[in-house]
Amino acid sequence: MTTASVRDYYKLVRRATAELNDEVALEQFSTTVIRGIARCMDGAASLLLLDSTGKKLVHSIYWKLPQFYLKKGVLDARKSIAEVVKGQTIAVKNVRRSRRLQYREQAIKAGFASILAVPIDIENSIIGSIRVYLKQEREFTNNEISFVKTMGGLMSLALERAYRQSEGAELDDRMLPGLAVLSDVKKARFQHHSEEEFASILNFYNIEWIYEPRSFAINWNGDQVTQMFTPDFYLPRFDLYVELTTMKQRSVTTKNRKLRRLRRLYPDIKITLINKKNFEHLLARFGFGPLAESKGHGVGDVMYSAAEIKQRVSELAQRISADYKNKTPLLIGVLRGVLCFMSDLVQSISIPINVDLMSLSSYKSEHGKGVEITKDVGMDIAGRHVIMVEDIIDTGITIEYIVNQLLLRKPKSIKICTLLDKKARRLADIKLDYVGFEIQDEFVIGYGLDFKEEYRNLPFIGMLRSTEDKREES
Repeated sequence: MTTASVRDYYKLVRRATAELNDEVALEQFSTTVIRGIARCMDGAASLLLLDSTGKKLVHSIYWKLPQFYLKKGVLDARKSIAEVVKGQTIAVKNVRRSRRLQYREQAIKAGFASILAVPIDIENSIIGSIRVYLKQEREFTNNEISFVKTMGGLMSLALERAYRQSEGAELDDRMLPGLAVLSDVKKARFQHHSEEEFASILNFYNIEWIYEPRSFAINWNGDQVTQMFTPDFYLPRFDLYVELTTMKQRSVTTKNRKLRRLRRLYPDIKITLINKKNFEHLLARFGFGPLAESKGHGVGDVMYSAAEIKQRVSELAQRISADYKNKTPLLIGVLRGVLCFMSDLVQSISIPINVDLMSLSSYKSEHGKGVEITKDVGMDIAGRHVIMVEDIIDTGITIEYIVNQLLLRKPKSIKICTLLDKKARRLADIKLDYVGFEIQDEFVIGYGLDFKEEYRNLPFIGMLRSTEDKREES
C-alpha cells in the first residue's frame, strides 16, 4: 500500500468523523462514506441494508455500480455472501470461482473481479453491510479491510443516531432490522405521481417497498437482449412485484402481454398488475386520489339485497357454529365498517362466543405515514381461538397487519371471516377461512360500508354512482 493511499484513508476517516460530529443529514453522510470508499480503493462501493424481514438486502447508497447490476434482482441475505449477516467480514478474491454470490454472472458482466463485504451492526444486531467491488483480482490487505471496517463503524453510529431520533426511543430487538426504509437514507425518484401515491399507501401500513428493483429480460435476438420489463415495486414481505398502469384499458393489453410472457419465462416470480380502475379504487379506499376527492351521488346497481345478505350471514354462522362446537371462540371486529355484519353474525351463531372490537388510525411523522392500533382488544387472547371479522378484504394489508400483531400474544388459533372478498387488488398472501361473497373490482357501499362516512345505513350492498356516471346518463 502506498503512502498516498494511506493518506487518502486518513482524510476520509477525518472528514466522516467531522460530519458525524456536525450531525449532517444521514443521506449526505452515507454518500460521503460510500463515495469516499470507492475513490480510495479505486473501485465501486455500496451500502446495503436489511429490510424489515431480515431476509432481503437493499442497495441504499451506491457509487459506480451499473444500473443493470442494481436491477439484477432482490438480494437474498442467505444467498449473497451470507456470512456477513452472521457478523463475518468476507473477502471474495475471485468472483468467477466463488459460490458465495447470488448473482455471480451479473457481477462478472459488470466487470467485478474481487469483492469485500463488511458487516454493519447496531448493539450486536446486524443491519446490513458495506461492499467494495474491484475490477482487478487481488487479495485485500489487512490495512484495506481495517479501513472499510472503520468506515462501517462510523456508518453504524450514524444509522443508530438517525434511528433513535426518528423513533425517539431506545433500540430493541423489535426495531431491528429494517433501517433500509428510513426515508432519510434514500428517496425514490418516481417516474409518475401515481407511483408516489402508491408508495404513500404502502408507507401508511409500514409495508417496506423497493422501487424498480429488477429488470427482467423477456425477448432476445440470439444472445442479445432486445426487450426488458421492469416492475414498478417489489414488496419483500409478500415476495411480490407490482406493476402500475394508469393508461386506458386498450393500452393495458401490451403490459398484460409482457406480464404473461414474464410469468412464462420466470414461473417462480409473483407479480400483479394494478390498472387505472384498480388503482383509483385502492386510493379511494385509503383516502387518496380523485375518487376520494369527488362527491358521491347516490347508489348505482344493487349488488346484494338485504335478503341475500341475511341468508349468507346465516350460512356463515352455521359453519362457525359447527367448526367451533364445544369451544368458545373470540370474535374480534375492526371498527367501523364491520358493525352491521358483526351484529348480524353474532346473533346467528348458536354456540357460546365472546366478542371484542378494535380500531386503527393513521398518523403522520417526519418520515411519512404509519398505522397504529388506537383501540385494542380488552380480553386476553393467549390460548384462545380467535376469529377476525372484516366487512371487506381487498389488498389484505390491513388484516395481515392486525393478525401479525395478535400472533405476538400467542392465541391458540386465528381464522379470518369476511363478508366481501375482493381479490382483484390482493397484495398480501393471506388465507380467508369464511367468505360471504366474492366480488369484482367495484367500489361498494351499504351494510356498514361507506363513502366519506355516508351510506353505512343502507340495508343492502350496492355500487357507488359517481359524478361521471350521472353525466353518462344525461
